[in-house]
Amino acid sequence: MATRRSDPHPSPGGITTIANYLLDRLVQAGVRHIFGVPGDYSLLFLDAIDAHPDLEWVGTANELNAAYAADGYARMNGLAALVTTYGVGELSAINGVAGSCAEHVPVLHIVGMPATDVQRQGLHVHHGLLDGDPGHFVRAFEEVTCASATLAVDTTLTAEVADTADSAAAEIDRVLRRVLAEKKPGYLGLPTDLVHARCLTAEEEWVADLATGDLLGSEGEPALSGFVERAAELVDGATRVVVLVDHLADRHHVRAELDALIRAGHLPSATTKAARGTVDETTPGFLGVYVGAAGEDGVRAAVEGADVVIAVGLHLSDLSSGGFTATLDPRRLLDLRPTHAVVGGVPCRGVTMAAALSALTAVVAGRGPVADDAPAWSSRPARGAPASVPADTELTQATLWDRFADFLRPDDLIAADQGTAFEGLLGVRLPRGADLIAQPLWASIGHTLPALLGAQLGASRRRRAVLLIGDGALQMTAQELGGIIAQGLDPIIVVLNNDGYTVERVIHGGDARYNGIARWNWSAWPSLFGASPDAVVRRVTTVGELDDALAACAEPAGNVSLVEVVLGHYDVPPALSRLVRTVAAAGE
Repeated sequence: MATRRSDPHPSPGGITTIANYLLDRLVQAGVRHIFGVPGDYSLLFLDAIDAHPDLEWVGTANELNAAYAADGYARMNGLAALVTTYGVGELSAINGVAGSCAEHVPVLHIVGMPATDVQRQGLHVHHGLLDGDPGHFVRAFEEVTCASATLAVDTTLTAEVADTADSAAAEIDRVLRRVLAEKKPGYLGLPTDLVHARCLTAEEEWVADLATGDLLGSEGEPALSGFVERAAELVDGATRVVVLVDHLADRHHVRAELDALIRAGHLPSATTKAARGTVDETTPGFLGVYVGAAGEDGVRAAVEGADVVIAVGLHLSDLSSGGFTATLDPRRLLDLRPTHAVVGGVPCRGVTMAAALSALTAVVAGRGPVADDAPAWSSRPARGAPASVPADTELTQATLWDRFADFLRPDDLIAADQGTAFEGLLGVRLPRGADLIAQPLWASIGHTLPALLGAQLGASRRRRAVLLIGDGALQMTAQELGGIIAQGLDPIIVVLNNDGYTVERVIHGGDARYNGIARWNWSAWPSLFGASPDAVVRRVTTVGELDDALAACAEPAGNVSLVEVVLGHYDVPPALSRLVRTVAAAGE
């Protein structure tokens, strides 16, 4: 934990340093951990982090892992901070930051930079391109952030002129506000000579509950009134109303409003692949996962055949729409977006997603129960006994997911990496209160191991954590098991070992050498990274061995657990087979 200082920060309105101003703003926004890798241009700033009473530095094995960890932390906490050094460090992190941008995850990336005068003179410094232009990397990050700034200081600021406007403070606030409003990453360059430069503190405490407010116009109540009138006209004439939820609903923190709407109207609901965990899948009328033609026929028929679809935070891509096969009639769509709504094709500006959901709850209240013919997932048992098969039966995807459905518990924190792990989980109903960390839109394999590190630290309480990841994906970021162990975390890691990139094999090149990977001894892996000698480590090839292994690690005991599940090269979950066929047919 961070070491507490004896000298508290100045009261609002006083003078502090740029570093402390930035760190205090992060704390006010709810950040308690900062991820990254030290580098010479960021070391002075790391001293400030280490000295801050309310922050803990979490070092990772590399900058990409730090970006992934920050992504996982922000998904649970609402904001994360990442620190790297100039050039080599920030470019190592850019893939992770780009993923956060694509999936609307609010991460502030702070980059330690050469001193202001060094940059101004265009001196050739290490970690740069040695061409006198220090702005290459700032410009690169402008493509994957919603706001960026290289900090400067007002040279007229003195102790005697405490009310002088300070550009550094204003830029910090500007970037943070945009990150919180747009739910995308931001970039702050901090030159080494400005870490301890003087900076005015703000007069107000400034909290992070600005969210979408900064992006709205002044329409206010008249806009909401018009929305309610149009929405009521659409809903009142409908026999079947279905709620379809995508990932922006989670990013903009409307789970409570969404749940109230579904329960008040007894409405059937479905999620996209990117929104799993946002809706309680044990709610009566939960249909399942909507993936256009790549999903289950019953779910598609229920969503696309509805008289009205209330779409909450919808932002479809090729993979989440089944190769663009999702068919939603705009005339029957109530499209709730972060800063406005669209009712039957008519925009209603200035109506936030939260306000629209609350208003719709009153509109739909009292509707009858879900029709008996709704193909609801909630009609399936949550934790019934898995199918009975002989213990020596060789493991397949089908038997794995049957067992895993029984293994999951309410309130689990689950991470599923892209590929067979994520697609296999599509057929498993999540228990009440479970959260799912996944990256189905950016789809960068290896994301989930470091992301689970961040998610566990970002969660409001200690929860059982379960990671599902393929052997190829795990080789990308395997070093971060050391960071997980160093933090005293105890996830249950299930490695799907099918000896290569099976998802790529299904797409193309089934027998090609390029879809193979080096064979690692996963059983030796935990001890290599410092796991306790009594950690549960199992390699399983049969149903009986899997049952025994899951039973052995079901109760976290302060140690990492690892279960290596050996599967066939070409054995894939049904959801993945459907997706590959549908996307291929769409000519993508």
